[in-house]
Amino acid sequence: MTNLWVTSDELGDYAESDYSYDACKAASQILWSLSGRKFGGIATVTERYVCAAKSYRLGASSKTYNPVLLDRDIYNIPSEEFDNYAEITSDGLSPMSRIRLRGRPVVKIHTVRNRSGGVIDPSKYYLVDHSTIQAAAGIPWTPCNVEVTYTYGAYPPAAGRAAARILALEFAKLWAGDDCALPERVTTISRQGVSFTLLDNQDFVDDMRTGLYAVDLFLKSVNPDRARAKSRVFSPDMPRARRSVSKPALYGEGPGDLVVTPDGGSVDLTLDYLNAEWLDEEIGWELSLDIMNYSGSKSFTVPGGAVFDEAEALVKLSAGYADALRILGMVDIGQYDLYATRPSVEDPEVPETVRVTSGNVRISLASSVINAYTIGNTLQ
Repeated sequence: MTNLWVTSDELGDYAESDYSYDACKAASQILWSLSGRKFGGIATVTERYVCAAKSYRLGASSKTYNPVLLDRDIYNIPSEEFDNYAEITSDGLSPMSRIRLRGRPVVKIHTVRNRSGGVIDPSKYYLVDHSTIQAAAGIPWTPCNVEVTYTYGAYPPAAGRAAARILALEFAKLWAGDDCALPERVTTISRQGVSFTLLDNQDFVDDMRTGLYAVDLFLKSVNPDRARAKSRVFSPDMPRARRSVSKPALYGEGPGDLVVTPDGGSVDLTLDYLNAEWLDEEIGWELSLDIMNYSGSKSFTVPGGAVFDEAEALVKLSAGYADALRILGMVDIGQYDLYATRPSVEDPEVPETVRVTSGNVRISLASSVINAYTIGNTLQ
């Protein structure tokens, strides 16, 4: 689950409660599980898909041949020949012409890269059934070691969000010590002057229900058979996915981060934030912006990437998507250095360079999925 079903602001009088956020998390987690884990929200990931033959190598005998399912028949394919091929010509029908993505339903495919890192032309493939990349017939295609960046998932429907709001509100009331509608295990009954206590066995818990009518009505509509999770199909001939996880930020994340989207990226930094009031007091400084990958092995000076606005006393940083993607890639966060250079006072032929500041720079696809909520509901 990547997104909350309800936020604290939707809890009315309990929006400012100390328990509101935890109540929203608990309600979202419970309803996500009880509804069969169908509505996990929207997420963008980068995955590398490797050939199934490599994943199933076991023992000495498999070092020479690997069993591969082709057109409903199993063939022993020499591993050397299978591993080293670069491209096949897609027929648009065989399993080797398609890649079934791990996360579903797929909202948008952002990039597909081949084994050498080049971006595959989007006209050479298309999305099928919100789950599978299908190579067009007659197109040279590399199904091994393909890296895919895509957005997938679905938000809960309106009834699910309403159910989450009700459940979260009752949790907030319970933890605050107020009366709530959540069913209790202990029931006290008085008859003809005699009082006794019954323990409710709460069968509704075994039926994956909560005891709240509006919440259980939603669960009954989306998960009538009480499935624990969505059904999955596993096939030995389909490529397997490995999901890449970004390394931690090199610097503390903050307002100085440069976030680059497909529309470009920019950030304005005050001289006070930079502790560089001298830029406004002294003349002759020229600014430059360098971006580099996580390890520092690749770097690039962005043309016009740093500009000093004297009127507003701001340093404006900007970088294009193509430049940032070429240096950073889609997964790991990178870094930038802001430099100020001017001729040395002692020797004008020798430049004087000062590193003003450093910060994080990363690729974001937020602008590409701004309508992901609407798309997610459409896919359900």
